[in-house]
Amino acid sequence: MNFIKILLVFLIITLVNQNNYAQVVISKSTEIVKVDGKNFYIHRVSKGETLYSISKAYGVKVDEIVKNNEGIENGLNIGQVIRIPMSKPFSQIGTDEPIAPEGFVYHKVVKGETLYRIMYNYQVSLDDLKKYNDGITANIQLGQWILIPTKEKLKQEIIESKYDSLVIYKVKKRDNYYRLEKKFGLNQQQLEQLNPILKENGIQKGIEILVPYKNSIESVPEYKAVELDSIPFNLVKNNELDTNYNCEKIKYNQHVYKIGLMIPLYSNFDKEIRVENDYLIKEVDEYISFRFIEFYQGFKMAIDSLVQLGFKTKVYVWDTKADTNTVDSICQLNSFKDLDFLFGPFYSANVKRIQKQAKENSIKVVDLFSPVFIPADSNTEFYIVKSNDESKYFELSKYIADSLDNYKISIIHNANKKELVRLRLLEKALLLNGIDSNIVTIYNYKDSGMRDLKEDLDAEKNNILFNLVDDEARISNFLRQLNIKVDKIPIMVMALDKHWGKYKTIELRYLSNLKYTSAIDYYVNKQDSSLVIPFEYKFYNKYKGMPGKLAYLGYDITWHFASAIYYYGSNFSSCSNMLPSKCMSNTFKIESVRKGVFRNKTTNIIQYDNYQINKKN
Repeated sequence: MNFIKILLVFLIITLVNQNNYAQVVISKSTEIVKVDGKNFYIHRVSKGETLYSISKAYGVKVDEIVKNNEGIENGLNIGQVIRIPMSKPFSQIGTDEPIAPEGFVYHKVVKGETLYRIMYNYQVSLDDLKKYNDGITANIQLGQWILIPTKEKLKQEIIESKYDSLVIYKVKKRDNYYRLEKKFGLNQQQLEQLNPILKENGIQKGIEILVPYKNSIESVPEYKAVELDSIPFNLVKNNELDTNYNCEKIKYNQHVYKIGLMIPLYSNFDKEIRVENDYLIKEVDEYISFRFIEFYQGFKMAIDSLVQLGFKTKVYVWDTKADTNTVDSICQLNSFKDLDFLFGPFYSANVKRIQKQAKENSIKVVDLFSPVFIPADSNTEFYIVKSNDESKYFELSKYIADSLDNYKISIIHNANKKELVRLRLLEKALLLNGIDSNIVTIYNYKDSGMRDLKEDLDAEKNNILFNLVDDEARISNFLRQLNIKVDKIPIMVMALDKHWGKYKTIELRYLSNLKYTSAIDYYVNKQDSSLVIPFEYKFYNKYKGMPGKLAYLGYDITWHFASAIYYYGSNFSSCSNMLPSKCMSNTFKIESVRKGVFRNKTTNIIQYDNYQINKKN
């Protein structure tokens, strides 16, 4: 009976206050009092507010408000002070993740985490955390749920705060931007800033938008783009001593992650694709527009697989055309600035161009193919997928230490600057893996190095030869001379595939006979029935062709980083290596290089043997 009475009161109040503007937008109070052990918001009723609109703003039922405010069922008065019960403490401790309101995401505090780390990871200020988390302090507890406003929510709050009073207006049939400007004094830019839905869908009959209350139209502020202040890494550095996290998967991640892919699809060359007759049709590799299309296909398959598991995302794909001006234009888009994560844009020159916007908007960036180290500042989480020479030499040295015995190591170089740098890296890697420097001999190719090396070969040991020379003719000669001796002396040749793989005249039989062993970022075992064959089957069914190298890479890289942010949230950089491997081309292990910069440390060790390539790690 009480419920029916409350419902009738609500209907009467709603009907009395109906007009062309619907209800006034409620400004949620941050004033909190405790009565009989319960927390209440103190809300002062403004013109046009109804019991229903207040209940909706605070996320509580009408009867809960009535129950805590005697006589309120008889109607509301302007200036009246009412108590709104807090429906659920935001700083709760528990095992089950609560469902966050629209515009928010919940974060569960893990072992070793500080409030400052959370502020940095989500780029949210302490004031904003306090606003939505009753009584929160720096002394957060393990397992505590913290309500985090999204960037979109924070921007919208700033925008709305510039207006004296806002109401909801239901768009009519004949409304357009010109008519709305006449009614409310807002131009198209202002209307779209206040109502992002207009940017996506345009003006449509029946949608509800925010507009100034009719008495405040004359005080409408001028349009100004809204930018959020960034939270510097120094805040974490100065306030956090322990960053040793206990990585727990988020049980029910409701956050919608905005992911971007900047990829050179060369749509400006589409006109070159002609299929009027068989004579005009070329091989796929001859069309520049198809150069990276397989990466996109693998990327899409990874996203689709994660969506099926519950991953919520909004994906933006931009064709950079490998053009710096196009990249600059993309960086100015609001959809780009709102990204959580960006894959691309493939070429080093363009990667450098996006760093400023990535920093200002706290966008995490995955650098896909840049062959050199790209500087990044501490406000940008920057992930480099390609491992460097140091990591490759370390993995080769580890393979020797873990898998081989009774060996001696020889290193040959040409004494130029680049090869001497590689020599220092290799010596360091051997030392880190516990290999005694006394069993390592270094030869200079120019100073009769090849002749001396051949004379020092030991028939009683495994002769492991590192060749640091980057010259096709000398490499071919080196392999030819060693191949003559391999029947009598155990020889294994090692080098980096990034240097030798580019040469076409090196004979495969030499590599096979000498058990050429190398470190390489990409290797796919086509016989793998657990991952590779099922992927190929799905790819063929979807795209009517077999996947190439870029398809595997597109899937693997996207899967690793997107699943990491899904399972561990914005703090995934400390936890992504805990994920079980579902990658086909490499097992990623992301480690910090310096503030804000992370790099993949793993690589594949492959070996040629009997004209087969086998993975050794």
